[in-house]
Amino acid sequence: MFTKTTAGSPQDVLRKHAHRFGLPASLGNLVLTKTQESLTGKHYTYQQMLRGIPVDRAEIIVSIGHDGKLLKIFNETRHIPDAVEANAVNQLFNQAQITTEQALDKGWANMKVQHPLVAVPASDLVWVPTKAGVQLARKVIIEAQMPTGGFVQFLDAHDGSLIDSYSTSLPRTNKGGERSIAARQRMAGPLLERRSATEAARMKAAAQPVAMGATAMAASGINGSGYVFDPDPRTALNNESLSDSSPASAFEGAYATRSLRDLTVTSGVYRLTGPYVNIKNIKSPATGPSTTTNGIWTAKRGNNAFDDTNVYYHLDNNQRYIQSLGFTGTKSIINRPLDVDTDGVNGDDNSHYSSGTTDYLAFGHGCVNDSEDADVILHEYGHAIHRNINSSWSGGDTGAMGEGFGDYWAASHSYSVANGNTFHPEWAFSWDGHGACWGGRLLNRTNTMYNSSKTYGAHQSVTENAVTFQSDELWSAPLYESMRALLAAGKPRGNIDKIILEAHFGLGSNVKMPVMATAIVNAAKNLFPADLSYANTFQAKFEAQKILSPVIVGPTINEVESNNTIATANAVTTSGTTVNGVMGSSTDVDFVKVTLPAGKTLTAKMTPNATSDYDLELYSASGTRLSSSTAGTGAVDTVSRTNTGTTALVLYVKTYYYSGGTGATSGKYALRASW
Repeated sequence: MFTKTTAGSPQDVLRKHAHRFGLPASLGNLVLTKTQESLTGKHYTYQQMLRGIPVDRAEIIVSIGHDGKLLKIFNETRHIPDAVEANAVNQLFNQAQITTEQALDKGWANMKVQHPLVAVPASDLVWVPTKAGVQLARKVIIEAQMPTGGFVQFLDAHDGSLIDSYSTSLPRTNKGGERSIAARQRMAGPLLERRSATEAARMKAAAQPVAMGATAMAASGINGSGYVFDPDPRTALNNESLSDSSPASAFEGAYATRSLRDLTVTSGVYRLTGPYVNIKNIKSPATGPSTTTNGIWTAKRGNNAFDDTNVYYHLDNNQRYIQSLGFTGTKSIINRPLDVDTDGVNGDDNSHYSSGTTDYLAFGHGCVNDSEDADVILHEYGHAIHRNINSSWSGGDTGAMGEGFGDYWAASHSYSVANGNTFHPEWAFSWDGHGACWGGRLLNRTNTMYNSSKTYGAHQSVTENAVTFQSDELWSAPLYESMRALLAAGKPRGNIDKIILEAHFGLGSNVKMPVMATAIVNAAKNLFPADLSYANTFQAKFEAQKILSPVIVGPTINEVESNNTIATANAVTTSGTTVNGVMGSSTDVDFVKVTLPAGKTLTAKMTPNATSDYDLELYSASGTRLSSSTAGTGAVDTVSRTNTGTTALVLYVKTYYYSGGTGATSGKYALRASW
């Protein structure tokens, strides 16, 4: 929800809107867990609790501008009726539960942990929202070196069965295989013994690596220098034929000498540890970071010291760029030394960002060394940016958006350097990809279209309207095309990136592309109210790929009973029409009829009242069910359909009861149909 009214305190805002979001008037189930500041205001994150235990990823975030106006409310809390709470009490106090050790054992077996840990495993009790209410679960976090990687698992607290899971390791591609518990289950070979592996991780953690959100170290003021590729050798030399097997002499013209700022010097030894980057060995292979006695690195490709200087320079430089946009002090993003292994990932042809209590980056040396390509380096840094702004970044379309943003973030830098806007600017991973190693990705897939009935995870192959693409490209394209259009109009690169970064504040989990796109458009309006070309350009590019719909203000009508069948459906004849409906009883169903013109896409969104769960189905004229949406209590349900024919298509949208209120007071909902 985005608005611009006087806010008062965040508690005042929540009390005013408590009924709308199904919250108790006392707000007694909310705990303030985080306060963030950004360029436009402050963002207050409240965690929903039930009987003293957090409801996982159920947060409500209030964003208040520096002018005291309400910027937005992002809500992922769940309404907890009396029956659901009674069931929760029964689960918590009357049903047997597995212990922490049992949960860790089950999580370990699920993952088939075969590689050393990078953090000590953890297990906590949480409530997992379900369609019918909440399930008591053990949230198990185990982070190991790749290819085992890291996962968050939700185990039934009573029998230990797996409810859900997601990966905390975010690789550049799916080249190493699917990142899922199911894929890990198919792995052959022995497992490490959990207790001894945990003890080894605990001893290693005694060095106290910098945790996510820790304060930045002071700048030393001691600078060194080293060779880098900026952004990569192909772009620097404008040479598409350059390959990993080209002779060393072919790369000579691609090297640039760059300052390596604020290094750490101990007893005359210069180390690549500074206020924003800490080069270290984290994962196999065991290659320690390079050092010098004079601060001058002269290594070139083929020597790990070159990988060290290339990564240090690009990450340090990018963090300083972020700070130049205004993200400093209390508004900082990763204003601390981020641990980086420039020769990790078990030597695989992949790289990844790993989140957790101690987040880090690791780059593989399979085929082209990933650490030689600024696109790979900054793509992975993009994941770190996401998670350090929004630690709940998961679910919804965040998989594809995380990858697409990383591709865009790398392109923003590459486009700004020599040859970057002329040598295949549409290529993501210009050196590491688009060759024998792998195909890379594209930034200009403007023929990809969003389908609101789908969820877009990372690296998915998607076919929509006979066009096959990677899910990541659906999100990078409108960002990249907006950048190109605004740069062509004379707008500074920094303003464009400032808007995109700012938009990520004040959001939580399960973010879908339209929500993120709307946040970007609104950030543009808030940051540059006197220059709407920023907002209008982003809006147009998102509309072009159907992520956003044109703002159509249609009529508002009331449903008319009887409309319980296709034959008695209420007709909606104008795009943008809002139907105010009432669920009269638990057996009530409401149909509306839409005659969809050729070439148009119908999107029907139904918003129930905060304490009810009504669902949505889409039918053909013959009564065949085409699609459905079954979101939870208070959540928006969406169905869509494209008319690919040459004549009008008759469709029926059905709203029906699942749980919650009924009648004129407690059974209200709104259905909006646009095409």
